[in-house]
Amino acid sequence: MTGFTPSQAAMLTGLPLSAVRKAIDNAVVPSRLMRLGRTKQRMVAPEALLCLKLEQLGVGKLPLSHRKRIYRSVLAQPAAQEWRESEAVVIRAEAARLSIDAEIEKLRCAEARVVSDPEILSGLPVIGGTRIPVHLIAEMRRQGAPIQEILEGYRGLTPEDIAAAVLYALAHPRRGARLRARLPKSARLIEERRIPVADVA
Repeated sequence: MTGFTPSQAAMLTGLPLSAVRKAIDNAVVPSRLMRLGRTKQRMVAPEALLCLKLEQLGVGKLPLSHRKRIYRSVLAQPAAQEWRESEAVVIRAEAARLSIDAEIEKLRCAEARVVSDPEILSGLPVIGGTRIPVHLIAEMRRQGAPIQEILEGYRGLTPEDIAAAVLYALAHPRRGARLRARLPKSARLIEERRIPVADVA
C-alpha cells in the first residue's frame, strides 16, 4: 500500500482528522503528495501510522521538538519495542502496534462489505447485495438513529453491515453535500437556514 489518506489515518489511529492534518502540515510525520484521478491527495506513509498512534496515546502532549525527535527514532527503527527519549520518558510500541493492526483488519472487513459499481446508484458506495448507500446509513447513526430502527427500515441489512458502513464512512468521507438521512417519524422541521454564497469574481 502506498499510503493512507488523512481520513483513513484518523480512523485507524483514533486521532481527530484535524490533528492528523496538523501533524502532516508541521512535518511531524512523513507524507507524500499523490495524484488520484484529477485531484491531488496528501497521503500518510504506512510507517507513519505508528507515530500518529503514539501521538494519540499521549506523545502528542510533549513539545513539538521532542515529538519530532521521537518520531525520527521511530521511523529509523520501526521494529523496535521501545524508544528512550530520556531517563524519564520511554515510549513503548506494543499497544500502539496491536491497536493499529486491529483497526486495519476492521477497515479491510468493512471495505470488503462495500461495493461501488457505476451501474448501481451511479457508483455510490453501497452495502454489497443491496442498493443501500453506505454514507446514508453512517449519517443515520451519526444523528443518533438506533441500530434496531435502521434494521427495521432496511430489511436487507445486518448489524455487521451497519458497523461496516460507519467505519467505511469514517475512512472514506463523502465529498460534497451530506446525504439526508431518514429521521424518526416523530421528528419535525423547526427551522431551516440557508447561507448565501458570495459571488466569485
